[in-house]
Amino acid sequence: MNTAAAFDARPSTVRIPPFRQRARTVVRSLGTLARDPGRLDQVLVLAETVNAEAIGRAIEHLHEDPEGRALLEEQPRIDRDHIDFEVLRRLPEGTLGREYARFLDDNGITPDVFAKLPDVGDPRAEYVMLRMRQTHDLWHVLTGYAPDVRGEILLQAFTYGQTRAPSSLLLALFGTVRWPLRWPGHVKALRIAFQRGKTAAFLPLFRWEEHWSTPVSDLRTRLACPRTP
Repeated sequence: MNTAAAFDARPSTVRIPPFRQRARTVVRSLGTLARDPGRLDQVLVLAETVNAEAIGRAIEHLHEDPEGRALLEEQPRIDRDHIDFEVLRRLPEGTLGREYARFLDDNGITPDVFAKLPDVGDPRAEYVMLRMRQTHDLWHVLTGYAPDVRGEILLQAFTYGQTRAPSSLLLALFGTVRWPLRWPGHVKALRIAFQRGKTAAFLPLFRWEEHWSTPVSDLRTRLACPRTP
């Protein structure tokens, strides 16, 4: 299936709901996550609600970068329609593809939950949001952060260091305030995660699909992202 799109350099047309509507959505989503932190749907709703302006700016920045323009034109996907996960499972131990497939299998995760594009009024922004969702678990593999509540909070801090996405900052701070005593040393770990995100190579532009056979340890060196302490 060819997902390539013609290059489009027009200004962002991301649809941004009124402030009060966004505020109500954020409050509802955070309330749900406070009761059930495993609600992925609410994380996605939150990200779509508060990141609209940031995504619009990101589109403009991507147009200025050759790799960013190529990503928007080619629109590679990481899902079962485009990736043979059985092939990944047969790769050598320690390679990105093998460890990614193991991560999905061990945690009962499937990339198919991200099959539907978000609806924000700009096809380029919708693809960028989809790309961030489809590569999220690869960020887990690279950084070493577990897919539990604490690991997700730390990965959000890392992501904020990378992208300055408002949703990542909000989720990292909300999780830290919501569960302040559960994890000794959490504030320090949060600060380290943020710094790791700042100093690592810019992951949103990385072509994971071209490195399934590369050892994760080599990618951590290449991307300046050593495994979490």
